[in-house]
Amino acid sequence: MISAILAFAMISLASPTAVAQSPVPAPVASSSPASAQSAIDLERSRIDTMLRTGHADVSWFAAAFLAEVSTAEVNAAIASLTAKLGTYQSVAFTPTKFIAHFAKGTDDVLIHLDADMKIDGLLFKSPQVSASSLDEALTTLRRVTGTVSYVIVENGRSERAALNPSELLAVGSAFKLAVLNALLDEVRSGFRHWSDVVPLAQRWKSLPSGVLRTWPAGTPLTLATYAAEMISISDNTAADALVRIVGPAALKRYAGSNEPFLTTREMFILKSDEGASSRGMYLTVDSPSGRAALLRRIDTMPLPGIEQMMNAPNLAIEWHYSVRDLCKLVERVAALPLMSINPGVSDPADFKHVAYKGGSDVGVINLTTMVTTRRGTKLCFSATGNDSAHDVNESAFESAYGAAVRYLKDL
Repeated sequence: MISAILAFAMISLASPTAVAQSPVPAPVASSSPASAQSAIDLERSRIDTMLRTGHADVSWFAAAFLAEVSTAEVNAAIASLTAKLGTYQSVAFTPTKFIAHFAKGTDDVLIHLDADMKIDGLLFKSPQVSASSLDEALTTLRRVTGTVSYVIVENGRSERAALNPSELLAVGSAFKLAVLNALLDEVRSGFRHWSDVVPLAQRWKSLPSGVLRTWPAGTPLTLATYAAEMISISDNTAADALVRIVGPAALKRYAGSNEPFLTTREMFILKSDEGASSRGMYLTVDSPSGRAALLRRIDTMPLPGIEQMMNAPNLAIEWHYSVRDLCKLVERVAALPLMSINPGVSDPADFKHVAYKGGSDVGVINLTTMVTTRRGTKLCFSATGNDSAHDVNESAFESAYGAAVRYLKDL
C-alpha cells in the first residue's frame, strides 16, 4: 500500500478544513512488533475512551496539539458525531486508519502519537450514515465511481450476492493472501515450521506500510512473525520476505494470472519516477519470461523514496484477482489466529469468528472478510473497486462495505 497514516494536528468533521493545524510530526519509530502493537493498542484505547465517554483527557495530548486545538473542541467534535450517528459501539483498526462504529454509521479516525506517546495528531473525518438493509448497502457500493465487483459466498458454495465476481481487477495488498496460502502449504507439509527463524535481509526491505523496513538487516524473525506482520498491518517488507522465502514454485498454485509474481519492492520501483523507463519496457513485454528477466534487472535498482511515487493510477502494474479468487484464498487461511488480529471494518463482537485482509493503492481498493455468524454460517464477502482515472473514494467504499458486513451477522 502506497498510502499510510500521516500525522495531523487537526480536527475536522464536515470538510477537509481543519479547526487548527500545525506542522506534521515525524512518525514514531518502532523497535519491535511489540512496541508497534503497543502504540496501536494505546491509540485504539484513547479513541475508544473518548468516543465512549464523550470526553478527551487533556493529559493525553501533546502541548503542540493543545496550542492549536483545545480539548473542548475535541469534545464538541465527538458530540457532533454522536448527534449524527447515534450511540458509539466500537472501534476497529486498519493499516491506514481506525474506523469507529456507531448505531447509525461509521467514522474514519486518524490519530498519531509522538515519541512520548502523547496525541499530537487527531482527525475525525466526515461521518458516514449506514444503509437500512443489505441490498441498500450493496446498491451504494455499486455506485462508487469506477469498476466495482463483489461477491458474498455462503459456506463456500452458494452466492448470496454478486457483481462482476469473475472479473480480474487490481487488488493491492490483498495479494498477500496468496503468499500466506503458499506458506501454509509448506508448513502443513512439514517442509517449514512457523517457528523457523529467517534473518531479515536488506534486499527484502520495501516502502510502507509496515515496520520491518526500519529494522536492522540480520534481525532474526520467525515465519510466524513475518506472516502476522504481513496480514495484520500489511507490512510490505514482511510480504516480500515471504515471497522470496517460499519462492515462485510454491506461489504458482495461487498466483493466477500474476506471472511473474511481483514483490512490493518491484512494484514501487516500477511506479516511481526513477523507474519510468523500466515501466515502459515492462508494460510492452508480453511474455512472463521476458518480464521476469526485466524484474531481475529491476531488483538491482535502489528503492525509491515515497516522494518519487506516481500520484496517478496505474492498474497494469498490480496484482490481479477476482473476488471469487480472493474468497477461495481467504477461506483456506481463515482459521489461522493471525487472520483475526486485525478485523478490518467488522466488529468481532457481532460474529463467532472474523478473518480479514484488504488492500489499496492509487485507484485501487479491496476488502475481503470471512466471518462465522452466531448461527454457524460461514460467509466470505470480498469487494474490489478500480478507477483508472482517479483515486478511489475509499471512505465511501469502506462505509458501504462496512454497512453490508453488519447485515451479515443476521444471515
